[in-house]
Amino acid sequence: MSRAPRKPSRIALAISASLLLSALHCAPSAVPRRARPEPAASRRAVLISFDGVAGVRLEKLLVDPGKLPAGAFRRLAARGFHAVRSIPPTPSLTAVSHITHVTGALPEVTGIVSNLMRDFSRPFPRTISGFDAPIRAETLWQAARRQGKRVGVMLYPGADGTAPERTADWMMTWPGDPIAPGRLRLVAAAAWLPVEASEAPRSFSPARRTILPFAGTSHSVQLVALDSTDDGRVDYDRLLILPEAGARREARVGDWFPVEVPGEEGRTGAWCKVLSLASDLSRAEIYVGPLSRSTGVPNEWVRALDEQVGFWPGAPDEKSFGASSGHPEVFLEQTERLVDFLTRADLLALSRRDWDLLLIYQPEVDETSHEFLLIDPRQPRFTPERSARFLRLVEETYALADRSLSAIEKALRPEDSLFVTSDHGMTAIWGEISINEILREAGLVELDAEKNVSPSSPLAGVPASGITHVYVNPAGAPGALDRAERVLRGFRIDGESPFDRIVRREDAEELGLRAPESGDLIVLAKPGFLFTKKIEEGAPVGERRDYGGHGYRNVYPEIDATFFAAGPGIPPAKADSIGSWEIAARVARALGIDPPRNAAR
Repeated sequence: MSRAPRKPSRIALAISASLLLSALHCAPSAVPRRARPEPAASRRAVLISFDGVAGVRLEKLLVDPGKLPAGAFRRLAARGFHAVRSIPPTPSLTAVSHITHVTGALPEVTGIVSNLMRDFSRPFPRTISGFDAPIRAETLWQAARRQGKRVGVMLYPGADGTAPERTADWMMTWPGDPIAPGRLRLVAAAAWLPVEASEAPRSFSPARRTILPFAGTSHSVQLVALDSTDDGRVDYDRLLILPEAGARREARVGDWFPVEVPGEEGRTGAWCKVLSLASDLSRAEIYVGPLSRSTGVPNEWVRALDEQVGFWPGAPDEKSFGASSGHPEVFLEQTERLVDFLTRADLLALSRRDWDLLLIYQPEVDETSHEFLLIDPRQPRFTPERSARFLRLVEETYALADRSLSAIEKALRPEDSLFVTSDHGMTAIWGEISINEILREAGLVELDAEKNVSPSSPLAGVPASGITHVYVNPAGAPGALDRAERVLRGFRIDGESPFDRIVRREDAEELGLRAPESGDLIVLAKPGFLFTKKIEEGAPVGERRDYGGHGYRNVYPEIDATFFAAGPGIPPAKADSIGSWEIAARVARALGIDPPRNAAR
């Protein structure tokens, strides 16, 4: 691999400048002073992960000239290195894969073995998210800072600011659950109350008002219905929005509008939409979006995001606008707003001068693919027409990612290195399996009054998409694990086992999962099935509501990710695949530092 010519070090430049200044100091005053030489630009690298971008699907879009009009993925493929498939670790899950990206190590080394794991610091069978669990291996941001580099993070999993080892120099972190969830509200005629004449805005029918609360908070938004047509009829056609904070505005059917509320911790708001408004107010359908705010460190950076980008818009709402709703197009509208927000936030991050390494994460393709990847006749409610309509939504989010990447690419300097990847692809799913119900029926899992696994249960299954870790209760009777393995090996759906692998922890080295955090028994599903946390008596198998899944063993091409690299010393080349555990070393090389201590070289 060829490398860019070496640039003068900062020390060499400082010496040169010092000698020049000394010579000038000794020269006659009539001689004009020469300007100091500009310091050479330091190496910088950006790593972007677009969650859920499948390498195989992206490749099909790249060869279709009518797709991905922004052209960013094509430009990177042409000017740099492109691996069609980036092989994720097993299981191909978001937390697991992203930690492998930034450590260069497999789950048995990182300790992140699933999106949901047993929490051994708390009593059986308590769990911890893989996004929050301790990372046993050194990360890129730790390695870079150890070697004197400045690191910024925009939502990258694992860098959440909760501990020094999980903190960069400045960060935007994933906000977690909203302050109040989004909710689709049906407003009946009786909910519209008269407005005092002295307060009423201009309207050709008497103005009427209603108040919609944000669930679980003291906040709300007031809407005033107005009639703008002087036709002698009751004909309400617009709403005046009166938020607790910020400017009032008007909205009609089909319009989105922001609602802000006072918030000491930062700019706080929700994006809402008028879906329908009967002219006589007999029925109105108003979506009150999730009440949210941005989070990160330091506070000054979060305030800059608030002031220059706006409040956190919230994630797309699959309950209100998912595949089973009457408004799936609104899901895409929400996705587009989130991508626009994240792109502007990422561009603001790029405009800062105090970084050498910048890690960026965007979730849009994953969220839409989970909800709308209807591509297999075995999936519930499949029709060719419905499949084509939903697949267009998925492809639109690939185009949104391409558009965001284009803006980021154009904001970089020519000497910057850019790495683009994803954590996994996505495959069609049609069924779900409850390991805990299978084991309950065999007398190996006990439930408490709330139908959760009891602290006295002999075993507990901890499912996450395509993997379940089965843990033994240390206080339980011996022999339960042997029985569980026999039961699961004998389980059938339509005469076939739905399981790809059933492996003891001590035998999981081939999977990269021989880790103390793994279950005593590890069960991986075959594509088409996901594991569920639901435990319904007599129903170990059920139908899935959503359509896309991952989290399987890393041998299925459709769940492979993608990878691009461009910058100085990275010649144009194409490969069928790389391992995602190679990414950390590639980024470190471009940055001019040693890779994380546990990274594959």
